Amino acid sequence: MRLARLISILLVALFFLGACTKEESSNVIKVAVSPTIPPMLFEKDGKYTGIDLEIFEGYCKSRGCTFKMTAYDWLGMLGAVTSGQADVAFSGISITDKRKEVMDFSNPYFTSTWQLIGLKNRHIKITDLSQLKKYTIAYPTGSVFDDYVKTVLQPKGYYSVEQVKLYPSPAEALIALQNGNVDLVFVDNVMLVNYQKSLNLPVSSSYQVVGFDNLGFAFKKGSKLRDDFNLYLSELGPEKLKAIINRWTQ
Repeated sequence: MRLARLISILLVALFFLGACTKEESSNVIKVAVSPTIPPMLFEKDGKYTGIDLEIFEGYCKSRGCTFKMTAYDWLGMLGAVTSGQADVAFSGISITDKRKEVMDFSNPYFTSTWQLIGLKNRHIKITDLSQLKKYTIAYPTGSVFDDYVKTVLQPKGYYSVEQVKLYPSPAEALIALQNGNVDLVFVDNVMLVNYQKSLNLPVSSSYQVVGFDNLGFAFKKGSKLRDDFNLYLSELGPEKLKAIINRWTQ
């Protein structure tokens, strides 16, 4: 009888231990990132850092959850969300209608303008978009700039997607610019400021693109996590959100 009782107690203990383990693992949010987008998300001193990470860390702290980040190239990060390999992705992701067909987005947390940048010593200034034909332009595969070229520049005969040089990440496009392999690179304005002020890179704006886009956190379709994250952004409020962004951009 005593032995049977001990076995029963052990089985009950194992049941609750298994339940706890399952519950803890379900609290680990799988995050996909492309850590080459300063100041939104980038690697510094062997660690990931940036605006997006600070926001998401704040969310998890408020909810008592943990998360695990996996690094991808730009397209791989978005693919991880659409395939369900990741619960959320963040690295300065632009909200577009095309992307909303396959993933859900948070409310916008940042509005960015675009720049075409070149090396300072080349003094490239675009005063008319017809001048773009003289130069080689680059940006990451799958970026929002692809839509801009297809829907704005190409129909008007200024530039075509076939002329663009594509790279896996903004960092690699920037290296190509520094090495003289391309003439101009599309970036968000906040990235240009970071390149100039934080990294002291010899780059400058050759052309500011008319228009803007909103950045958001990307979630897999039908995500309840997205709804709770939107609630957190509302709880955080515009002033605290602005303070986080200012710490990285000023």
